[in-house]
Amino acid sequence: MFYCLDELITMYHLESPFLDVGCGIGDLSDHVAAKGWKGKAIDFSGMAIASASDRLKRFPGVIVEKSSLAAVRGSYRTVFLWDVLEHIEDDEAALLKVSSLLSANAHLVVSVPSNPSEWRWDDIFYGHHRRYTAANIRAKLTKAGLEVVVLWDLTYPFFWVMRRIYTKLKRASEIDNVDKEIPTKLSCKANAWDVPFLTGFLDNPVILWWPLSKLQFMFRHSTSLGHEMLVLARKTYKGLGKQSS
Repeated sequence: MFYCLDELITMYHLESPFLDVGCGIGDLSDHVAAKGWKGKAIDFSGMAIASASDRLKRFPGVIVEKSSLAAVRGSYRTVFLWDVLEHIEDDEAALLKVSSLLSANAHLVVSVPSNPSEWRWDDIFYGHHRRYTAANIRAKLTKAGLEVVVLWDLTYPFFWVMRRIYTKLKRASEIDNVDKEIPTKLSCKANAWDVPFLTGFLDNPVILWWPLSKLQFMFRHSTSLGHEMLVLARKTYKGLGKQSS
């Protein structure tokens, strides 16, 4: 995901100040702050904010705050909804709020689980409300006054195959499908891929992920096939008019 994000930053000249909504443990904010970006990381989970604060304390230009999206004020050049939108029941209201925080020609970067046919037990494990198609995420962004610039798949074929195999081999027990707030708050720490030896190996970006990411990137337009999408949208002057009308 960070490989694809770096491609977006370079290709479309993304810049700070940034807002990282639902920052979790702060890994995304850490990634862009290391590039010299300044901004704010927020989350409604105290557990997440504690982890993010510790991780980001070396970057004085990044404010870490326990906050809801609704409470945020200001103007940003890049807003991240990184594995967040699927956790929000009223996703259209959230997108309208984000749109109001973007200055003209600023960008929103969204990663979301894709293709409803890919719904598996790990969606319940993490507290997802839904999966998106390319068409409906585009429609929701357009409704919020945002123009879709990029729609990329993050997973097909390699990561898609891995998840298919893994979710067939493993079954999560006693998952609550009713209250999604609890798994959402815990998702910054919970890991559905909790096989210790395997997880340790898969967490090594040098041995596996960076070479594989370059190959995977060739299939980025396979949005109808994979299980997660990366979307870049831009706030246009037309969108500014829509917000004020």
